[in-house]
Amino acid sequence: MKNHLLVLCFLCFGSVFSQNSLEDRIYEATDVFNNIKSAEALNTLNNAIIIFEAQLSTTDDYYAFVNLLANKAHYLKAVNKNTQAIKSYEKAWQLYNKKVASVYQFNIIDFCLIPLGVLYNKIGDYTAAENIIKTYISIAEKDKNNTQRVAGSINLSRLYQTIGRHQLAIDIANYELNTKQANTQQKSKLKYIKSRSEIRLNKKVRFTDNGGIVLNPKTQSIEELELAYEIAFQKKDYTLALKIFKNLKSLKTNKLSSANNLSKIYIAEAQLNLLLEQPKEAEKNLKTALKTLLINYDSNVFPVETDLYPDNAFIGIFDLFAEIQTDPKKTIAYYNLSFYVSDLLTQNVTAQEGKLILLSEKRKRSEKSLDILHYLQNTSNDSKYTLEALQLSERYKASILKEMVGKKELLKIHPNDTLLITQQTLLKTQEQLTNKLIRTPYSNFNETQKLKLREKLSSINIELKKLKTKIETSYPITPESSLNISKLNSKLQTDQATLVNYFYGKNAIYQIIVSDKTTAFNKISLNETNTQTIKNFIKYFDSPSAINNNISKFTKDAHLLYNLLKLDEVKDKKNLIIIPDGFLNFIPFDALLTTKTESKTFENMPFFVKSHVAVFNSNVSLYLKDTSTKKEQRILGVFPVFKGTSQELAYSIVEAENLEKEIETTLLMNTDATKSRFLSEAKNYSILHLSTHGTSGDFFKPAQIAFIDEPISTNELYSIDLNPELVVLSACETGVGEIKRGEGALSIARGFQYAGAKKVLYSLWQISDLSTSQIMTLFYKRLDDSKSISYANQQSKLDYLNNGDIKNLKKSPYYWSAFTLYGSFDKIKESNNLGLFIGVSLVIILLLLWLFKQKNGKRTLGISPQKRI
Repeated sequence: MKNHLLVLCFLCFGSVFSQNSLEDRIYEATDVFNNIKSAEALNTLNNAIIIFEAQLSTTDDYYAFVNLLANKAHYLKAVNKNTQAIKSYEKAWQLYNKKVASVYQFNIIDFCLIPLGVLYNKIGDYTAAENIIKTYISIAEKDKNNTQRVAGSINLSRLYQTIGRHQLAIDIANYELNTKQANTQQKSKLKYIKSRSEIRLNKKVRFTDNGGIVLNPKTQSIEELELAYEIAFQKKDYTLALKIFKNLKSLKTNKLSSANNLSKIYIAEAQLNLLLEQPKEAEKNLKTALKTLLINYDSNVFPVETDLYPDNAFIGIFDLFAEIQTDPKKTIAYYNLSFYVSDLLTQNVTAQEGKLILLSEKRKRSEKSLDILHYLQNTSNDSKYTLEALQLSERYKASILKEMVGKKELLKIHPNDTLLITQQTLLKTQEQLTNKLIRTPYSNFNETQKLKLREKLSSINIELKKLKTKIETSYPITPESSLNISKLNSKLQTDQATLVNYFYGKNAIYQIIVSDKTTAFNKISLNETNTQTIKNFIKYFDSPSAINNNISKFTKDAHLLYNLLKLDEVKDKKNLIIIPDGFLNFIPFDALLTTKTESKTFENMPFFVKSHVAVFNSNVSLYLKDTSTKKEQRILGVFPVFKGTSQELAYSIVEAENLEKEIETTLLMNTDATKSRFLSEAKNYSILHLSTHGTSGDFFKPAQIAFIDEPISTNELYSIDLNPELVVLSACETGVGEIKRGEGALSIARGFQYAGAKKVLYSLWQISDLSTSQIMTLFYKRLDDSKSISYANQQSKLDYLNNGDIKNLKKSPYYWSAFTLYGSFDKIKESNNLGLFIGVSLVIILLLLWLFKQKNGKRTLGISPQKRI
């Protein structure tokens, strides 16, 4: 081996004496390294790569260098250095595209892209995996290589199985089986994938050509054994599943070389042990699994974070370890290790969709941890478990939005930093390209154009990861789990507010209440009755007549939900900062009733809005980061109106006229209300008011808001910088969108938050054109008087309720409670109150003085004559 290392060193560093070309030296260094394959040889090769790269000049040099990088990555993948392997494959892919592809054809799919896709899947970067797989499928189609194309389809369907999109996996398998271009081995894999997903979806399985499936554990076919195991597991026959699995294990263990795959065998068996109430056997398998990933692991010592690395197998191990613990504190400790590894995985993900997929799993673990913390808090007088629960519930709530806001804030502090500027440019381009791909079904993109888009996305993904490492070196980030409780208490005290934080889980809602003096930690069961109570209340706002058709039932349900959400615990608190979650995002809290009532007159009902000024936010950290400043209120109003069409908003004109009367406004009316005009002028105004149509979107199309010429989507707003103090979305469903667990509704309102809006006033359902116009007029009147957005939002609703010209049926909460304010509190303009107080006081003093003089004057007039006498 020493001789091999000497040869490698000579090839790498002896270029001065060598007569060979750089291309030859690179090939020879690759061959020698492949013969040695050791950590020491890798270190030597890494030093050589620096020297080789500096001398690259010809296409042949680059071709040889790409081959070297692919071989290095293959070794790193084999020794479980996944992150390093990915970097080497990514570099090979980039150089191949830039320097080689136009001249030579290197088998980039088999030697680079397929293993890169596998590694992306392994570390949980599912969006990057999907993109790279679709990229090499397109390349294979262009090259008319059916074997590689089908291999791509197999890997894509496996990816979809991993993230639970089983129908898509079945569709891909059916397509390839129907085209009949797969070879015998590929057909077998496709049938297995299809059958496995069908089992997961409880569909009838046909694995063999004759139909049916062998359930005999003694069968020697791995695929049939795996499917038999899947069926037994799905039927909850865990005894049979374990029996089959042990046969399967004996066949697979000797064939697996990857530590990740081997560990997953033991993890799967441990899961069965746990389901069969065999904790000791489960623990033994988990320790074996951990030993395969950590060579120096000591089973008598609790694992430490510094020994861990990004690999999703660790998460399976620690989650199961947590479940077999009898000490709740140790359970929390194991879950924290899972969170740590999960965060390591997320650091490698740059695309939002990829982060959202990982976020879903974190949320499941968060709920389990919160349940344990709630139990611990109930057995303790110390509030530390409540505060720990608050930290945990916020850790993965709107975390993507929080990250984006943090990046923009850092750029504001360091506006000339080229790394930060480049990062923002790449992030914007990434969203623009993603938006194009989302709209692909509705465009005329051909396969070549799609391939170019995917190649650009792949390149951006790689560059963003490189930049992230450099930026974090210059600006070390605070750990995600850190929430400054002291700062929270201080802000709540300043705002004279109380925090009401919700975590909407699968089995329960957890509520955490924090004021500057007290805390509370409540658990609300999500049983069938309570879940239906929430859904019933939301349904009242599906149509204008739903409430008015049965006012008595509405009042009963509105108070029932008020109690269910335990809002009676803050009944004496005026200002509330509410952090909703899940379906609670769609509840108009202002329409809840604080006490029972028999009244059918809406004006007299004890609505929540009468007792509280409620402001909402996505995350406590974002509430703390609020940097709103009192600016001159310059308003840009956008009113497309859509005159003469089926979409005409007749009262939008009245709204515009009233807006101009109440406050100084620049209007973009009718044909002037274009998307480009809005984007070009928006940065010059502190308040943006859009009176138009909005849609919540669907699975294929993101949420949108309309202009006279074309709409703007949530995805587009992700890549735009606006930074207004307030955005008023006087349109339908601007707070509604596809719900992503932990991140909330991907609505137009969320899009404007990404674009930098400090406060957003948005609607939760399709609202009446007339009532919207009235509410908006009242809002701006109050805003002009008080200069407080939060106060104006509350008072406009009260003014609407108290308006004697509006009929009772039109005072239903459907007409006035749709608008919700995202952001923070702002103080009412003091000068108005102080001036009024001084003015009234002065009038009273002058009046008293006049009366005093009048009284004294009369006495003088009455006495003088007497004196004169």
